[in-house]
Amino acid sequence: MINRFKEYRPVFLSADREQSLAYYTKLGFQCNHYTGFVDRDGLRFAIHDASGAAGEIRPNHRVDGRSWDLYVWVDDADALYAELVAKGAMIHYPPRSPREYHMREFAILDPDGYIFAFGSPIR
Repeated sequence: MINRFKEYRPVFLSADREQSLAYYTKLGFQCNHYTGFVDRDGLRFAIHDASGAAGEIRPNHRVDGRSWDLYVWVDDADALYAELVAKGAMIHYPPRSPREYHMREFAILDPDGYIFAFGSPIR
């Protein structure tokens, strides 16, 4: 029998878990305040409390100056951008189309400084 991966759920540390969960709820995610699980359309991750180590939270870009913490492929990056802006998302950069990998993408920040990018193939 071959074992197959069924699901993954990245875990992000938060200096204020309730603030982070409220932010993602505002953006249209379903949030479980007991487990810290965050879900929307198959995108699943968890927010764990790290309030005692707030200064130790290190999103990727704080280490290398450029990396995202999560990159999500979506059907229409421009439509999602418009939706998230209307809901009050903190924008890291607006939609753009880097030539090197033929994606239309934008990125948001969360309250802990994590960068989540969303992209769709250029048609």
